[in-house]
Parts: sequence; structure tokens; C-alpha cells
Amino acid sequence: MSPTYRMPDPVARRREAVISEVRHALAAARCAARLAGLETGALALRELLVHVNDQLDRAERGFARFVSTSSRDALP
Repeated sequence: MSPTYRMPDPVARRREAVISEVRHALAAARCAARLAGLETGALALRELLVHVNDQLDRAERGFARFVSTSSRDALP
């Protein structure tokens, strides 16, 4: 029996690319906030950057839930 090859689904590949791009953007924003927090001595600014990091983490978790729901529901 010969092996069969399935062509990649273009919609799924596009969705994977968008997911990857959003995750990389969130990671870059988190990194920038952490670096900015290391460079400042102002307590208020540090606390603000900690809050920014928390919100970025929250956004990433929400996005992960959205992606798992949309793939389960077969949305493009």
C-alpha cells in the first residue's frame, strides 16, 4: 500500500501563522515591559509595568482559550 500525502489546508496554515504572530507580539511586549522595569528606579513605574505584564499574561491566556474554542468549533 502506498503512502498518501495530504496537502496542508490553507485556512489552517493561515490560522496557525496568525496565532504565532500574536503570541510573538505578546512575548515581545512582555520582554519590553520587563526590560523597562529593570532600568527604572521609580516604584510607581515598576508597579505599572508589573500590571502591564499581568495584563499581557491575561491576554495570552484569553487568546489561547479563543484559539482552542475556534479550532474545536471548526471556525476559519
